[in-house]
Amino acid sequence: MSRLTNMFFNLTQLGSILGLLLIPFGLFWTYKQSYNKEKEGRTVLPILLWTIPILMIILSIWVAGVARNISRTIAINNSEKLILAIEKYKETNKQYPKEISQLTPDFIKTIPIPWIMGISGYNYEKKESSFNLTFSQNVVMGFNFEVVVYDPTENHKAEGKQNDLYDTGKKGWKYYIYD
Repeated sequence: MSRLTNMFFNLTQLGSILGLLLIPFGLFWTYKQSYNKEKEGRTVLPILLWTIPILMIILSIWVAGVARNISRTIAINNSEKLILAIEKYKETNKQYPKEISQLTPDFIKTIPIPWIMGISGYNYEKKESSFNLTFSQNVVMGFNFEVVVYDPTENHKAEGKQNDLYDTGKKGWKYYIYD
């Protein structure tokens, strides 16, 4: 489902970019019609050629941001049982598991999935004395991704060109945009 969602999202963004090509034609046509003295030859199509692409781009940016915030929050909330199982494993074995699969079936029945279209699953990485739990979601046509990281020690580190970390509003969770 994640692949299908990302493909649909990317095609929508590509359509918005292609719509940008219509803007100059629509503006020129609108300008040309404004000097046309005869009202019979006028049409609303030139105005639509530049207003609809601009509105679509603005809406797609806004809607994509809202959707990422919602899906990030849901995936974080859905990870709570997994984090509890990891901590319970450490309590019992005096160390974090090397692999997430070591949690089943004694500490958790199955490894949960985020249940969000566009997020394929959680990734676990054991650190020296801690662990990271991550997931990612598409931001712009597969060129960059939002990487969401849980680190119980709060020693988050962004990877990639951008080093900015953003707060999620949940303890232990931060995110960054990977370029």
